[in-house]
This record gives sequence, structure tokens and C-alpha cells, in this order.
Amino acid sequence: MTDDLITRLAGELKPTPKRAVERRLLLALLVGVLVTVIGAYLVLDLMMGRPFGGADSAVMFWTKFGYTFAFGLLGLAAAPVLVRPEGRIVWPLAAAGILALLALSWGSMMWMRADWAMEMVMGKTAMVCPWLIVLAGLPVLTALLAAMRSLAPRSPTLAGFAAGLIAGGFGAWAYSFYCGETSMMFMAVWYSLGIALTALLGAALGKLVLRW
Repeated sequence: MTDDLITRLAGELKPTPKRAVERRLLLALLVGVLVTVIGAYLVLDLMMGRPFGGADSAVMFWTKFGYTFAFGLLGLAAAPVLVRPEGRIVWPLAAAGILALLALSWGSMMWMRADWAMEMVMGKTAMVCPWLIVLAGLPVLTALLAAMRSLAPRSPTLAGFAAGLIAGGFGAWAYSFYCGETSMMFMAVWYSLGIALTALLGAALGKLVLRW
């Protein structure tokens, strides 16, 4: 009787389509980024008066563009693995740490050449930059965590951290279009801090909402 029931239930199972998890996360990312881009325009451009493309230096603009985008991609490489019951992956998270250290090293060399001028570190927006990055990343983080809710991550904390890394990277990427700071050291310190805070927020929320 029990064997018949198990056979009947198993016969009704349908295989999960290939890349279903990746497609779900990508859709959540696209929705989150769309909300982030619109929100950044409404808050930073219209409310705070920061025009799109506010950075004067083309070199620094593209540096911030690539730096932030790289964090988002590294998180995106880790998340589809970490949301699975058997998921283990280290290299994207290690690469994110190495990337931040490289930026700090490069920024420190440029800061030294500028005779340790504090404006190279603080700029004009140091006190608001990390928090605006966290704010910009919240729609992405919310969408990703919602998409992960029906999955079964081996470590909810690590899965949430990966979601936060994606959100921090793409939140900082959207923010960079309106940031007028042109110092490498500013980016290495405050952008990295904003991304790290978003990742840690994702880890804390993931521990709560991704448990199974």
C-alpha cells in the first residue's frame, strides 16, 4: 500500500527545467535594477539635484562603472550555487575581497602621490555615499530575497550575503551615474563600504527569511 502510494506520487513529479534557478534570479535582478534605476533618477536627480553623468572625469566614471558592476557579477556567480541545498562556492566571494583590496591599494598609491590630502578620501559626499548605495540596492535585494524564498539554500546567511553583494554592486553601479567624485581613494573606501554594508544586510535578512 505504501509502495503504491510512493510510486503514484513519484509518477506525478515533473523534472525541473534546466537553469530554472538562474532564470528566476535573473528575472528578479532585472526587476530590482529597473526599480533602482528609476528610484535613483527620482531621488538623486530630481530631489537632490545631481544630474545624470555627474562625474567630470571620464576615466573615473568608467572605473566606477567597472568596479561596481564587477561586484554585482561576482555575487551573481555565487547566488545560483548558494541557493541550493548542496551549494558550496568560494571563489566569487574571495574575488570580491581581492577586488576591494586591489582598489584600496591603487587608491592608497594615488593618495600618497597627492601628499595624503584628505579631500582625496572624503570628497564632498563621504558621509552620504555608503548609505545612498545601500538605499539604491534595496529594490534589488528585496527582489532577490523574494525569488530565493521558495528555494532551499544550504546556508541562508551565505545565500543572503550573495544577494546583498549583487544588490550592493548594482546599487553602487546605479549610484555612480550621479556621483561627481573623481578620486580613486574615495571610490575604494566609500563605494566598497556601501557594497559591504548591503552584503551584510543581505546576510542578516537571509538568515531570517531564507530558513527552511
